[in-house]
Amino acid sequence: MTSIDDVRARFPGLSDGWVRLDGPAGTLPVDTCVDAIADYMRSPAPANLGGEFDASRASDAVVARAREAIAALVGAKADEIVVGPSTTNLMFSFTRALARHWGPGDRIVCSQLDHDSNVSPWLLAARDSGATVEMLEVDPVDGTLDVEPLKGLCADGRTKWVAISGASNLTGHAPDLARAVAIAHEHGARILVDGVARVPHLPTDAAALGVDVLSTSPYKWYGPHAGVLAVRNGLLGQIEPYRVRPADYVGPFRWETGTTQIELLAGITAAAEFMTSTSIADEAARETRLLALLQEGLHEMPGVTVHGPSVTPDRAPTVVFTVRGRSPQEVDRFLASRRIAVWHGDNYACELVDALGLRESGGLVRAGIVRYTSEDDVLALLAALAELGPA
Repeated sequence: MTSIDDVRARFPGLSDGWVRLDGPAGTLPVDTCVDAIADYMRSPAPANLGGEFDASRASDAVVARAREAIAALVGAKADEIVVGPSTTNLMFSFTRALARHWGPGDRIVCSQLDHDSNVSPWLLAARDSGATVEMLEVDPVDGTLDVEPLKGLCADGRTKWVAISGASNLTGHAPDLARAVAIAHEHGARILVDGVARVPHLPTDAAALGVDVLSTSPYKWYGPHAGVLAVRNGLLGQIEPYRVRPADYVGPFRWETGTTQIELLAGITAAAEFMTSTSIADEAARETRLLALLQEGLHEMPGVTVHGPSVTPDRAPTVVFTVRGRSPQEVDRFLASRRIAVWHGDNYACELVDALGLRESGGLVRAGIVRYTSEDDVLALLAALAELGPA
């Protein structure tokens, strides 16, 4: 594996000396991503797609290469990859299109583990169509999710879709996706997995898992701000999206409203290739070691409570905690004064924070390990928290 110093040298955003543990909300772009976007914009290539002239064909090639690079990262086919402004944007478009075929008596299953971008779009689409939404509940102590109750929710054949997190953006917990897919498909339901917090850290193969749709966000794996859906099993051609009349009817273009963000796709290609240039399993092992150092240090600290599961190799390297007598915002502000970037609040995991009973106290503090995180970063956070202490 490349040394951590060599990895960090590839991230211009680290040049200001801050300790960046804010990665679960968005990572810094890798150098090749920055260069690819700038190179495309400086070249003669910028032009819209589908033309007969050289610049347009060059742009076509950029888009095609991006789909191939993303597909290689997530275990899908290039013609299954849809790119949009954000995962949330794509989720609202996708569920709105699905809801045209729902009605009273139909059921959607979501989970308390999820980021709200995999909950609210389903709730609103169900409301507009007359369908109902049932929630898989998490353990109120550690926030883990047992998928076995899906059997009861799918058994009557009324469940159309199951929407479930591949890994929590808050606690890092990764539910048993293989089992969830098996249950959903056994009873005729489709399944969408929110892979936004999973793909950057854990080997994820949509085809091997058998998921129908997988979402991911390139800016969580060192690329630019955008969203991706891998829409599998022939669904791209079976679902009619809301779109303008001249839009291409075949393939992912029919879902990509407006002009494609071609320059960002150049950057996404570079980021995806950075991800796949080394073993994701090996990178996950390194991240897990740092997570163990961080979480064990937090457990040993007086007045600090870690909310979430124990450290295992099959979870995302994100930890959330509270400090006795201090609000999460106060902790966040103190760490920022020490040039350490974290996040506080519910981080859009609304249902999970409510289930853990932490809404009224302001949620939690979240820190995440990513590829450019060093052991020194972890130790800096622990030292700052020891300096702050409980109130």
